[in-house]
Amino acid sequence: MLSRSRWCRVISPFIVGLALAVIPSTVFAQAQATTGLVRGTVLDNDGNAIEGATVSVRNVATNQSIDVTTNRLGAYTAPLLRVGTYDITARFIGYQSARREGVRVSLGSAAIANFRLNASAVELEEITVMAANPDIDIGQVAAKTDFSDEEIRAIPNDGRNLQNLVVLTPNVAVVQGPDGDEISIGGQRGIHNNFMVDGADFNNPFFGEQRGGQRPAFTFNIDAIQEMVVIAQGANAEFGRSSGGFVNLVTKSGGNELHGTAHYFGQGSGASAAYPTQGPFLGYDPDFFRHQFGFTLGGPIKRDRAFFFVAFDMQKRTETKQKTRTGLIDPALLAWTDTAFGGALAGDFGSIERKDDNIALLAKLDWRMGEKHFAALKYNFSDANQPNGTNDVDLWGRSSNGVELVQSNAINGSLTSLFSNTVSNEFRFQFAREDRPRPYEQAINPNTGRPFPDTDIGFTAADGTFQGYRIGMPFFLPVDAYDTRFQILDNVSWSTGTHLFKAGAEYNRTQVKQTFRGFANGRMAFLSVQDFLDYNTDPLTMGSVDLYLQFTGVGGLTAEEAGTQTIKQQEVALFIQDSWRPRSNLTIDYGLRWEAQIQPDVQTPPSDVFFAPFIGQTVTNTTGSYTFPSNGEIPSDYGMWQPRLGVSWDVKDNKQSVLRGSAGIYYARLAGLNLASVRSTNGSIGGNQFGSTGSGLPTPAYGDLLPDLPPSASLFQPGVFVADVGLQNPRTTSLSVAYEQALGKGFVGLLSFLHARTDNLLRFVDRNDAVFGSPWGDFGNVGAPGSPNGLGTLTTLESEAKSRYNGITLGLKLINQPKIGFDVNYTLSWDKADDDNERDPFSFRYARADALDREYNWSDRDQRHRLNAWLFWEIPWKIFLNNRVAYQSAQPTSEVCGAGNVGTGVRASSQSDRICSDGSILLRNTLRKDNEFFTWDLQVQRPFPLGNGFLTVQLDIFNLTNNSNFLDPSTTGTFLNFDGTFQSGQGTPRQAQLGMRYAF
Repeated sequence: MLSRSRWCRVISPFIVGLALAVIPSTVFAQAQATTGLVRGTVLDNDGNAIEGATVSVRNVATNQSIDVTTNRLGAYTAPLLRVGTYDITARFIGYQSARREGVRVSLGSAAIANFRLNASAVELEEITVMAANPDIDIGQVAAKTDFSDEEIRAIPNDGRNLQNLVVLTPNVAVVQGPDGDEISIGGQRGIHNNFMVDGADFNNPFFGEQRGGQRPAFTFNIDAIQEMVVIAQGANAEFGRSSGGFVNLVTKSGGNELHGTAHYFGQGSGASAAYPTQGPFLGYDPDFFRHQFGFTLGGPIKRDRAFFFVAFDMQKRTETKQKTRTGLIDPALLAWTDTAFGGALAGDFGSIERKDDNIALLAKLDWRMGEKHFAALKYNFSDANQPNGTNDVDLWGRSSNGVELVQSNAINGSLTSLFSNTVSNEFRFQFAREDRPRPYEQAINPNTGRPFPDTDIGFTAADGTFQGYRIGMPFFLPVDAYDTRFQILDNVSWSTGTHLFKAGAEYNRTQVKQTFRGFANGRMAFLSVQDFLDYNTDPLTMGSVDLYLQFTGVGGLTAEEAGTQTIKQQEVALFIQDSWRPRSNLTIDYGLRWEAQIQPDVQTPPSDVFFAPFIGQTVTNTTGSYTFPSNGEIPSDYGMWQPRLGVSWDVKDNKQSVLRGSAGIYYARLAGLNLASVRSTNGSIGGNQFGSTGSGLPTPAYGDLLPDLPPSASLFQPGVFVADVGLQNPRTTSLSVAYEQALGKGFVGLLSFLHARTDNLLRFVDRNDAVFGSPWGDFGNVGAPGSPNGLGTLTTLESEAKSRYNGITLGLKLINQPKIGFDVNYTLSWDKADDDNERDPFSFRYARADALDREYNWSDRDQRHRLNAWLFWEIPWKIFLNNRVAYQSAQPTSEVCGAGNVGTGVRASSQSDRICSDGSILLRNTLRKDNEFFTWDLQVQRPFPLGNGFLTVQLDIFNLTNNSNFLDPSTTGTFLNFDGTFQSGQGTPRQAQLGMRYAF
């Protein structure tokens, strides 16, 4: 049974949801995950409702039409419409019919088409009006940004990567950190976003990010995208599984006319600037090329009935860092790598070649099954191959790289049915598989036949910071892994009066199968080059190992057997919502969503696990009393109730001044990576052996491993992972308010505010830390005498962290003009948190485990200022100048505690640098990194008529001003880059790209 506190957590959001539903305020037109809708009224010239009028909504591309009838209020709704252009006709006996042509239906929005019919005793010519795109979407409530297919094509985009468009939206940032670049939306962690393609989740269940991860240049041909929407906050109850933002896109479909595109874009060293020489790293001329080419084709299989669409894109890219990096490397270390072990590591710090080869394929069928049913089936394939793609840090050797491989296959289907004039249904499903093996093909130790261990060698740089060289196989490689996803959902919509109700249910099952050998090859950290060299000379009497880690199987299992597991997670959801238009200038959207995430079972029952004597026990020592944090299970969260409310008010009822707002609760899913070690590194299947010089715990000679345990032996004080008994999914409570004003002649101004309060964020804490008196270091502490064993590090997955985000956005755009258009937005934001660990289970992001209050300060994601702009401009001779400008201020970093127990102004290399000699701890993230970012990208286009289409020739110049854009995450530390490509040094210099695109 649920406890009283648990019931309170479950019931209170429900009560809040009911309260919000009856508040006399309002929100927006009901969003759809894959479609849009048309709604409006049919009145006579005196303003009286015409009941029973027929409204025909016809898709211009496919000639598919649906008819709906007005109710007693003269209102009608045509839901579940494919994104595109429509002609809408209203008819009633005794009245002259009227038609609006060219009405655009956008993703997740409601197009408003109102009619006034003239009474007529005889049939007259139909009145036709060309629809004009409104300056302001009066139905929008969420903090969202729409990208049409025209904008997607026109915005300069290095690599034609959709992620480059996502970061142009307000309250969205790219965060450089130990896990690579993550997209943060609305101040949330990057793994808490939900990417959706054609209504199906496009996420990796293990790492939590979008399918394909951060490495592939693209996963879609952008010419295949019909529309993309980025929602920072304010999504309605149909959307879930994210406490951050939603990136939702729909792909194109074929029509009655044959249409297609073909493109080629090329880049190379000859049209690229040298890397700037300022900063801590030396400049060098890049040696690279990139060829990107593809096509799309869509048309009829049977006119008005069945249609096809295919898209293909391929990239071939190779880059060689010709610079000899020896000028950055300690000469003694360089001499060692060139000669040790028979030269197996010779040239490890020399030039390095990286490849980035990608393929993306999409095939889609749409057909009309009778007059009331519409079906679609889509197959998507992507493949990426990136040798030496794991790390890109000048201070790290070539041997610290692996091969990054990603391949995904997905089948999506949908069936839309119009059961009656007021009831419709949408059914969707997905089968998907993503393979992410990560082999290692670098230097092998000739003495052991194994790769060299992951080795971190520290040194103090000229600026006083502590940095590190790195050689050997990264501790998380090699990996054999793939995941599968099965998703099924059904939504039913019905309209009555001025209400459009929608309810749905969803089931989402993911399964990750992997062999993770983390630390099985050893991990060594040294505080100086001399320590490393001395240890290699005589490990017994010379040198000093700061930390040694090795993952070991228990009970006769090998490390590989212990690291093999299947992680199954299930998600279920129900929702109901209503989009209500009590007046023509007011839309209210309210709803309630319930979700549950069912976590996998543990591999070892709590009664049999190594730490079973501690479960349920309390230990008291000189530092306090401590209850063991876990019951040996992984808790599931069944109480994710999420009320949603939003408002859109056309203040003057003239579509010129709109006030909108939203409020709601959102929950994020837990990524499988956070749970993997809890299941395998438990002391019974496997555990981490620790060692260091002076600790009394053994360390092997460099390149060797500690011996495997006999089948009957147990680890001595192993490091284990557990899930806290109170573990919950992260919860965000958000509020957004915006005012949009048409300023005339196509200008529209925007002022908005977004607040996001997130609790239950995950963090990893060592609950057996020495500051707690190591309460779980000896089984004898709980009455098990004769067993001196216990635990070493007790890494506990907890949901006690928090973040707070506030952002103010000013925007100005120019639309509906024939030769020029632009959109510019500036966001001033404040982002605070007490833990920013995305998903790394192998590092603690605090200075001291008993002083977590000192961690609450500016988040790693905090970028105080962000400016984004794009400008489309047609100048004489039909030349188009398309511009993109982006600026982001620097991220925070912590400082070192110096003499006199004050900050030195020097950036800390690890969190322990913040601990002062008097025991005080400096506040986290009080300084700023050197990673301020600015880019101006320019695209020059000229279309030429050719056959039935146009051939467009274009020149793109990226980073026109050749800004340095230093990539500046921390470059030291034991555990870096578990998934994202880790980079440092300078960003991409000015590069030019030539290309052509034919469209017909």
